[in-house]
Amino acid sequence: MFTFYDCEVFKHEWMMVFIDDHNNVTKIHNDAGALREHLASVHYLVGYNNYAYDDKIVASILKGINPYETSQKIIAGKKFKLSLQNPITLDVMQELKGLSLKEAQANLGLDIIETPVDFQIDRPLTNQEIEKTFEYCVNDVKVTKQLFEKREDYFASKFEIVKEFGLPATAIKKTRANIASQVLKATPGNDKDRLIFTYDKRIAKYELPEAVLHFYQDIEKAYKQGVDVQTLEKKKMTYRLAGIEHQYGFGGLHAAKENYKGEGNYMSIDVSSYYPSLIINNGFLKNVNPFKQIYEKRRELKDKGDSKEEIYKLLLNSTYGSMKSKWNKLYHPQMANNIVVNGQLILTHLICLLDGHCELIQTNTDGLIIKYEKGFEKNILKLLELFQEHYHLSFDVHVISKIAQRDVNNYVVQFQDGSIKAKGRFANYNGGNFERNSLNIIDKALVDYYIKGIKPNKTVIDVWKAKKFEFFQMVAKAGKFDGMAQERKDTNLFGGMDTVGFEPLQKVNRIFAAKDKYKGAVYKVRNEKETKYNKVPYTSENCLVWNGDLKKLDKRLIDLNWYIKQIEGWLF
Repeated sequence: MFTFYDCEVFKHEWMMVFIDDHNNVTKIHNDAGALREHLASVHYLVGYNNYAYDDKIVASILKGINPYETSQKIIAGKKFKLSLQNPITLDVMQELKGLSLKEAQANLGLDIIETPVDFQIDRPLTNQEIEKTFEYCVNDVKVTKQLFEKREDYFASKFEIVKEFGLPATAIKKTRANIASQVLKATPGNDKDRLIFTYDKRIAKYELPEAVLHFYQDIEKAYKQGVDVQTLEKKKMTYRLAGIEHQYGFGGLHAAKENYKGEGNYMSIDVSSYYPSLIINNGFLKNVNPFKQIYEKRRELKDKGDSKEEIYKLLLNSTYGSMKSKWNKLYHPQMANNIVVNGQLILTHLICLLDGHCELIQTNTDGLIIKYEKGFEKNILKLLELFQEHYHLSFDVHVISKIAQRDVNNYVVQFQDGSIKAKGRFANYNGGNFERNSLNIIDKALVDYYIKGIKPNKTVIDVWKAKKFEFFQMVAKAGKFDGMAQERKDTNLFGGMDTVGFEPLQKVNRIFAAKDKYKGAVYKVRNEKETKYNKVPYTSENCLVWNGDLKKLDKRLIDLNWYIKQIEGWLF
């Protein structure tokens, strides 16, 4: 059903590799007829970043256009109309926020050494160069297939939505947000009245702090007086509520006791489907009825334990995020702002009501973490019951036994049943994934220390002995810079170390802290009038760059003390 592919384009030739579901490999070199014949039997063609590049190359070949000229236009960022209509294509990179294939390979611990064949060669390639290019191309297609399998849930959900709502087959190419707009039959909004707020009629304004109300009222007033929208939407206000500094603004409501840790009676209180509930309760959507039907259907399926409820959940959760995207038909920034403002005011009301019954530990947009004295839980649960009846909301409540919280974005909690929830620098304590896999030894050591009582140096040594090198790696890419380079060092007359030069590196590199003092730091390089070097953040002054297979890395080359110091810097 799925055929995976990648293409390489040079000035005098092009090459493509296809791998099907049964791992059969097909190689095509400068043969448009063979390409056309092969595509005739393909149902879905899957690539990586193919919507931006490979699909256009294929389309140009099929139309008799020079693929090298097309490639140069794409690289130069020129806009032109050229698309592949048949077969339907899927892009594994879709909604991965610019994650490159090499970066994903590095995160997976695979060999990421780049092809030595120069894409700027102004002559036909030799047989050896062609063979080497095919070798690297086959490897990229295999990785694309591997990533597709890791993202199976993402693509399966899109197929299920298309089937469930009878959408055209081509809708599968859209992002989930754009599919949601199609299901909801959305019509584009505009920027009119963007900061004119509508308030939930259930809000008891007299029970809210005046400063919080005035913050949004003053923004609306300034908007009516002509103050720039972008300026107003960047405004933030810090207000001390329930003993903690809370930050209000259009990015959400945030607060936390910093550098906090504790054991005892804690409660996580999350508003279930908060933003979707606010949309339905207040009509914060131009055509709210289809949205409400999807919401009710999701609840019905969830109550039955039907896994199809995830399809409906996805549609609901995609809606708010689309309301400030001008490229989505759900675009309606006024309603998005209404949702955020009302969400913060309602949560503020809950905090005010709970104050005195418990200790607030954290506030985070759609939920709270509180600490309470044993015996008070019944009173708190009764208050929550009344609150959710008043606002037509529902809560997910869980008991926490242990917490360690650096700040609102970095924390770990252990629930009463022993399960763990971690965010930020704590999140990848079990290891990373294809999207993010850098310095996860810090995550693991912090969770081991705060939840299990294991000292950081023991965690570091145990992981090192187990040869789980992916926990120690830092994956860095040049990004918007022109390239990367590593500093070379040598001893000077006084016994110190001096920089003696720089060696160029690939655009994506896997970096470790090294024992070897002759190996310097790694930099991102910008070539302007004079070359500028910017050290890669969170890396050692002495680096080992290892872009081969992680299984072949000699563990003796890694400087464990550097990692232990990084972990100690996170302790509180």
